[in-house]
Amino acid sequence: MAKLIGTAGHVDHGKTTLIQALTGIDADRLPEEKKRGMTIEIGFAHVELPGHGRVSIVDVPGHERFIHNMLVGALGIDVALLCVAADQGVMPQTREHLEILLLLPVKQLVVALTRSDLADNDMKSLVQQEVEEMLRETRFAGAPQIPVSAPSGEGLPELRAALCTALDQAEPRKIDGPWLLPIDRAFTVKGRGVVVTGTLSGGRLTVGEEVMLQPGGLSARVREIHIHGVESSSAEPGQRTAVNLGGLKLEDVRRGQLLTAPGTAFESRTLDARVTWLSVPKHGSNIRLSLGAEEHVGRAFLNSHDPELVQIRLADPAGVAMGQPLILRQASPMKVLGGGEVVAPQARVRRKGQAATVVPQGLSDEEAILALLTDNLKGVTTEEIGRLLGRSPQALGTPFENLLKSGQALGFAGLWFEPNTFQEGVTLLVEKLKALHEKSPQISAHPRERVVSLAGLAWAGKPLDRILAKLAEEGTLQVEGTTIRHPDFAIQLSPKQRAFLDRLIEALDAAGALVPGPMDLARTLNVPPQAVQQIIELGLQSKELIRIDEGFYYSSRGLQSLIEKAKTKLGNRPFSASEFKDAIGGSRKYAIPLLEKLDASRITLRQGDARVFRS
Repeated sequence: MAKLIGTAGHVDHGKTTLIQALTGIDADRLPEEKKRGMTIEIGFAHVELPGHGRVSIVDVPGHERFIHNMLVGALGIDVALLCVAADQGVMPQTREHLEILLLLPVKQLVVALTRSDLADNDMKSLVQQEVEEMLRETRFAGAPQIPVSAPSGEGLPELRAALCTALDQAEPRKIDGPWLLPIDRAFTVKGRGVVVTGTLSGGRLTVGEEVMLQPGGLSARVREIHIHGVESSSAEPGQRTAVNLGGLKLEDVRRGQLLTAPGTAFESRTLDARVTWLSVPKHGSNIRLSLGAEEHVGRAFLNSHDPELVQIRLADPAGVAMGQPLILRQASPMKVLGGGEVVAPQARVRRKGQAATVVPQGLSDEEAILALLTDNLKGVTTEEIGRLLGRSPQALGTPFENLLKSGQALGFAGLWFEPNTFQEGVTLLVEKLKALHEKSPQISAHPRERVVSLAGLAWAGKPLDRILAKLAEEGTLQVEGTTIRHPDFAIQLSPKQRAFLDRLIEALDAAGALVPGPMDLARTLNVPPQAVQQIIELGLQSKELIRIDEGFYYSSRGLQSLIEKAKTKLGNRPFSASEFKDAIGGSRKYAIPLLEKLDASRITLRQGDARVFRS
């Protein structure tokens, strides 16, 4: 498994010289670096180590003016090689680099006491004690200290052995997850096109893959991969990697962008991070953010619910991925404030006192989705789940499918629930519906949005359509257009209303097929037309009346009687509208709307100009 060694230490403590002695490669690649005799940009080399093959080494600058470049190199290393000059001892940047390493997920440290040929035994012993004291209260306590001299080669075999041991003890990188390549260089090669370089993290990158640049959202395809100048079919985490990209121009690419698998990184100006603080900034402070191979300026907003959670709002968009390590520095003076990792690449802007949803790290996609769904009565949309997990909805297709198949999740047009939590929401909905029935016993059904709102569920649109369809199919409730009712509910009429409705039904049934309209009923019953309309509405709600057309009603039992009468006369054969009219003893004015109602109710089936009763 590929791993990465990174140097750290004060300026002019021999980091680059030591790397050249170990590898035979001069990591100072800029003329200005040669002239000044110190590293400005990060440099790269590789060394052959027993049991590990070719291991990448990143050389970082030690001067305080180039601390950002040090951060770029340090963000992805597995083993830190802290260089302390044996003739000078611990210096300011030594401590600052150590602070940075402690803020990053670096677990292994080896100390090289460089320039040991320039120090006598007493000085070496003093420096060793100083280093031991510096590391004592950190996770690097007891790290091996190897005196070395680059010119003479003293201590180099022992240093190689210590590095091998540290690499053995470093946590293995996962190669089956999403990968990231923070771009630190971009250039063109004649005959090949655009080439970008960086240190791969995450999973495995292979030739032929479709890739994406963030920010920018541009797509490309991997033509070639080179590891330390040697062509390879794939690259693994920790390897210095050069990628030849097809489908891009050089002006499309710049240092600081992320090259990623589609759906694993996002263009964002607002991200949430979990940070270990060295110095807690004020809410809304200006900061510098080292993320990937770029430094960004922005502001840090604290969270009163969680002291380690900070929201970072950037002046310009960045490519951000879940779990990316980062370092925060004060804008001026540029001291290190803290470091940690991204927990929400595309965070929603929130106030200091507003709680944020953060998914625990280390979970599988299925476990992370369930963590978001559990106890969430309102449900969570596909887009929101993708945002909180730092994945595109498309990338989560398989986990969603697995959860559906196993019955661990329910989905309704992109709104997701954990089954037990969903059932709690349904119980609330039914309780509110029953309460409305009890409060208004003369109203048979209530607007669905009102019931949902009273239950505090906020279900709406297509997801609500699907949810109500499921509940209606199960018999939990009945859906009537845009209203819902409980299946056990029947409207309750007062004695006076009951008597009035009975008189109206009697008048309708007495008329047979030639039913009177509301005005005729008002005259027959000797009551105001408004009273007739009100009692008709109650009859419709109680389902004792059936509306055929505007102003045209039958009682339920009267309609059923006409249907049975027509079936008896017409049998199972096709019949015309005229034959139906004669069978029920009505007129065409009533027969045509009634047949259309029977068609819609699936009692009759139209066959051209004829109809037949369904079995």
